[in-house]
Amino acid sequence: MKWSPGELVDFVSKVLYEVSKGLTLDYSFQKVKKRWRRLDSFKVFYDVSEDVVRNYYFLKFAASILFSSESHKAVAKAWFVMRADKVLYNREMVDRFRKKLLKRAVGDPSDVYKALEEKEVDQYLSIKYSYHIDIVRNLLRYMSREEVERVLKAGNSNWIWLRVVKDVDKVVKVLEKEAEVEPHPEIPFMYLVKKTSRPIQYLTAVKNFWAIPQDISSVYVVLALNPQPGESIIDLAAAPGMKTSLIIQLTEGRVKIVAVDLSAKRVARMKWLLKKLGMYNYVEVVRSDSRRLKTRRFDKALLDAPCTSSGAFTKEPAAKIYPRVEEAYKYSEIQAAMLKNALAISDAVTYAVCSILPQEGEEVVAKSGGFVTKPLPQLSPAYWGGLGGRTFPHLHRGEAFFIANVSP
Repeated sequence: MKWSPGELVDFVSKVLYEVSKGLTLDYSFQKVKKRWRRLDSFKVFYDVSEDVVRNYYFLKFAASILFSSESHKAVAKAWFVMRADKVLYNREMVDRFRKKLLKRAVGDPSDVYKALEEKEVDQYLSIKYSYHIDIVRNLLRYMSREEVERVLKAGNSNWIWLRVVKDVDKVVKVLEKEAEVEPHPEIPFMYLVKKTSRPIQYLTAVKNFWAIPQDISSVYVVLALNPQPGESIIDLAAAPGMKTSLIIQLTEGRVKIVAVDLSAKRVARMKWLLKKLGMYNYVEVVRSDSRRLKTRRFDKALLDAPCTSSGAFTKEPAAKIYPRVEEAYKYSEIQAAMLKNALAISDAVTYAVCSILPQEGEEVVAKSGGFVTKPLPQLSPAYWGGLGGRTFPHLHRGEAFFIANVSP
């Protein structure tokens, strides 16, 4: 064995420390990995780190009962006791280290489940499915307990969707040599990856930019815009350019499109992606603040606004732990200003946020003064009747988005 259980515990506890500073799982993992001794493969360490982060609140609760501690190291030890046999193949090693940990424990795994059953509904759901309690309480305001539980359970899965950029039949044949994929029942260029022989980024179709990873909820945003050939469209806060490229794909390049973003780094990334996709010549890329941009009038505007990303928990498990709920109203001010300007420079706006919070969705469009509609029948109703629609993991197998069409 190239590593010991104790080393794995130390590594994961350091990843948790980085995540606690608001960093993503991947960034945290890479940061810790750089400082670690070289191993032949870090895949096991990543898989364990992801499982610990995805189950953090349950493990933190278990650590408090098993070890009378909620430290990052205690959480990593609780993972070995409660979940290691679900991830690690070496059962002998797991059993041996588990027994060692339990000898020093002040509680038993059965005590964890017994204590969990005694919790109030919001705390029970928060701990069982490992979501920040503010996410759970927000959902309970608008849904039944049963549906909230379905949302939370489904949100612990990670669906990987691929958008085939061109020559769907040919590209799918290439994909099927390396992965098992399932076509979306209504969107002919979207495929769900069920199994793969290699990481997504190394699939031949992805390496050649014949297909690109894009969440299904993100695709619904562009379908809500319903871009048509001959229209003029402005994509605000457009980087990294996924939606811009889909607009070009759906209109076969027969659209006048301007893509705007404030960040120089993100604008550079967007240019790179559009060039890789062979779409750069179809777009005018502008670096500007979408709240203050003054320009000619457009037929349509797409605004996928910056937000807390509290709906991104299927893709980013760290969002379950620190969803930045307290920042929602700060973001809502930015979103409102961007939407106001979008309505001033276009005849119709598709507004979207990857957030489960009404402060960033329903409240923003309600205060816009515009006429708000739910743009697609596939969307779930918004929290407030008629004010747009939502995607949820248990229904759409993707991130939790708010999407609305707004006209002046």
